[in-house]
Amino acid sequence: MNMKTSNKSIVQQIVKQCKSHGIRHIVFSPGSRNAPFAIAFDNDPFFKTHIIHDERVAGFFALGIAQVLNEAVAVCCTSGSAVVNYFPSITEAYYRKIPLLVISADRPKNLINKGHGQTIMQDEIFGKHVKTFESFEDVNILPNTSIENCNSKMESLYQEPKGPVHFNIHLEEPLYETSIVDDGFITKENNISVNHSWPIRELIKIINGKKTIVLCVKTQEVLS
Repeated sequence: MNMKTSNKSIVQQIVKQCKSHGIRHIVFSPGSRNAPFAIAFDNDPFFKTHIIHDERVAGFFALGIAQVLNEAVAVCCTSGSAVVNYFPSITEAYYRKIPLLVISADRPKNLINKGHGQTIMQDEIFGKHVKTFESFEDVNILPNTSIENCNSKMESLYQEPKGPVHFNIHLEEPLYETSIVDDGFITKENNISVNHSWPIRELIKIINGKKTIVLCVKTQEVLS
């Protein structure tokens, strides 16, 4: 099936990695700089997007989903002071060992500290309160190293101790251009194993050798 998405390679790659690593819920705080991610995630039926305008609230909203579902959740914001408002929820995710992927859109590097509005030094802004960080450039064809870094650092969300990971993406204008792709470019098979294997492994460790009753319940619609 053909699907509309952002024409930016780095955005397509991050969306692909989110799907392959079982990240279904994306919490957005709308802005212009993160519009390519809004276009890409919202047009893919695999993802469930949530709109929370205040970034501080959005961070804790995502934290709650991750805790209830025991799976990684992504938050995505525009550039500038918006990303700073994630700091309270990031620190809590770090110390409570909750997997949270922070996707912050940023201005091109050559515009930073040049007096442009909503432009601050976002790279490594969370310091030691995230497990790992990666800065990405907006390029037409991603080098293999960038793809490998994206994959390996997203895997650290699930590696013990779990915790938040920060991706900061420097995006060039125009921001709203799209392309049509076959949604097969993002495979869904990997999601099944990653999304469920980690909670199951932990559960097996807990109940191994014990008498256990398993109850199956339907999750609330907002988290389904």
